[in-house]
Amino acid sequence: MASTSAAQSQEQIIRGKYVFGAAAGCACHTAPKQPLNAGGRKYDGPFGTVYSSNITPDPSTGIGSWTDDQIITAIRSGRRPNGERLIPVHPYTVFNGMAEQDLKDVVAYLRSVPPVNKPTPAKKISVPMFESVFLPAWLATFAPRETPPPSAPTSGIERGEYLVRAVSHCGECHTPRTVTMATDNSRFLAGNPKGKGPEGSAVPNITPDRETGIGGWTEEQISDYLETGNRPDGDVAGGLMLEVIQGSSAGFKDLTKADRLAIAKYLKSIPPIKNKID
Repeated sequence: MASTSAAQSQEQIIRGKYVFGAAAGCACHTAPKQPLNAGGRKYDGPFGTVYSSNITPDPSTGIGSWTDDQIITAIRSGRRPNGERLIPVHPYTVFNGMAEQDLKDVVAYLRSVPPVNKPTPAKKISVPMFESVFLPAWLATFAPRETPPPSAPTSGIERGEYLVRAVSHCGECHTPRTVTMATDNSRFLAGNPKGKGPEGSAVPNITPDRETGIGGWTEEQISDYLETGNRPDGDVAGGLMLEVIQGSSAGFKDLTKADRLAIAKYLKSIPPIKNKID
């Protein structure tokens, strides 16, 4: 029985690492040339500055003392065990669409990596009453609400939609934002110009518009790009997109071809939006 349990546990860790890769290797939690998942990456926003958390199983500076349910609550609902609300730089507003089993598998994987004792720098919130008043009001009024499926779709366009919308959280970078900083889902995945994307970068339009999006790409070409970063025009992915393709311990490059093609099929199915990104 013990060996069976160990095998099941190892299988769950492998599944969790795969989902972790589909979530872009949770790249925000690994600083360049620093230990896996040890956090400390700096993110500036209109509210101030925050740093990604240490999500290694270190009991004092990471999540080693949290229960599985507490970790899942933080991923999906943005709440720490002490009730503190996370700043939604961590995309819990879309991760709440992840299936329960996928989250349990991710937790098993997170517990399997080496613990790193590294405190997360303190956040610096510059807007008065941001966390006590403005953030709760923003979440209640503008944040998207995904509905998790009973189980993760396993194939086809439904699988692609699940990966794009919930797990890979593509809309967080590729969807324009309104003046409230909520994603403008009437222009889902239509891209962001320079200065508006993450870290001030431009983010391509990945709707199937033939002139300004990826409507001229075949499903095979989209799949190949997610694996290699090579575009059909000979250019290559850079910046944050290259990071999420390569991942930390896993990334988009580790997705199966079936999953990459499912993503491509879904991206080809959404409404085309003309939005030229230079």
